[in-house]
Amino acid sequence: MPLVAVLLVVGAAACHCAWNLILKSETHRAEVSLGAVVVGVLFTAPVLAVYSLRDVSLEGWLLVALSGVFETAYVILLAAAYGAGDLSVVYPIARGTPALLVAPLSIALLGERLTAVGVIGIGLVVAGIFATHRPGADGASAGGSHRRAVSLALLTGLAISGYSFVNKLGVQRVPVPLYATLVFAVDAGLLAIVLRARGDLRGTRLLRSRWKPVLAVGILMMGAYMGVLAAMARAPLAYVVAAREVSIVLTTIAGIVLLGERASPRRLGGAALIFAGLVAIALTR
Repeated sequence: MPLVAVLLVVGAAACHCAWNLILKSETHRAEVSLGAVVVGVLFTAPVLAVYSLRDVSLEGWLLVALSGVFETAYVILLAAAYGAGDLSVVYPIARGTPALLVAPLSIALLGERLTAVGVIGIGLVVAGIFATHRPGADGASAGGSHRRAVSLALLTGLAISGYSFVNKLGVQRVPVPLYATLVFAVDAGLLAIVLRARGDLRGTRLLRSRWKPVLAVGILMMGAYMGVLAAMARAPLAYVVAAREVSIVLTTIAGIVLLGERASPRRLGGAALIFAGLVAIALTR
């Protein structure tokens, strides 16, 4: 995996960890997410002065729309999962599911070829996630709230897998900055429709009171998204998705240190396996 792609993925992981930590601490997560997506669009809107919308093909527009649908599902499911469970439980499952699904599908559907070291790296990432967060690990409650959090996290992971495949195709047809801006714009429109239909849209009053987290999440969210898209344009999708899960290590540590969530040898050992997997992927050529 090229060094520049590794650096982009690690930077994206750090941004992703930070905005998830902020979002977990918010009460109105879906609305804060909507405000953040709008901030992301405004933050990157100047790219429209560089790229022309007329140059986007019909196929490109279809990929943008489909990615927006997956992104909207991701935001809604993630917000619901954080309402049901700990950050250090929800986040690894949500981010780890794509690491398990994308590698075999990228070989079958995209014709990607993975080296033996790369496959070992992906395997270490998946093993670390499973070892840390298998059902009943660390004496985790099997109650309804825990099951709901795990179910929502798995659905979030499926949404991530969906937009990962779409985005891999999208960055091959639309310049990365323009693609990111258009996907976020579609996501903002769809998310606003969903929240209004659910009666959860409180409008400018919430944004005025929570503008700092909205601004921070928006900038970090777009930074993470652009970093991953740029890495996808330079490296196989399976490697990018698996290496991206170094954010699980960062978020698990943050959940324990900053949110007071439970620390255990199992969780820390799982994080170490994930990090080892990242190193193996980074060494692939």
